[in-house]
Amino acid sequence: MRKIPGIVMAAFAFACSGAMAEQMTKAEYKAAKKKILAEYTAERQKCGPRYGNALALCVAHAHGARDVANAELEAQYRPSARTDYNAAIARSKSAYTIARDECNEQRGPALKACIKDAVAARKAAEADALAKRTAQRAEEAAKH
Repeated sequence: MRKIPGIVMAAFAFACSGAMAEQMTKAEYKAAKKKILAEYTAERQKCGPRYGNALALCVAHAHGARDVANAELEAQYRPSARTDYNAAIARSKSAYTIARDECNEQRGPALKACIKDAVAARKAAEADALAKRTAQRAEEAAKH
């Protein structure tokens, strides 16, 4: 029962984030960029003692998180169909890179099937992003 107020507050903050996105100042944007860079640097340093595929997977996670965060920040700072599309593409590329590195741990037919699934998931995500961008552009054109 004690978790309910926290859940309600989190839902309220999430619902209000759309209104706050439009009011992001340049200083807040730059501060968020610095925070993303700091988080990336910390995550990348955690990869240090690893080698081989484990290193590649760790680096893929760090790079993907950074790229997605930057794209989503840009979409929040300059909301448009293009920036939303770029954020969706960044998410799909990150997921694909991580999936590919996870596939490299397998051999033979399992490797081929894993890569095929990763490629299919990326293509589906990109097609979905393109469909959403087209719908947003049509909606924006209808408003004008």
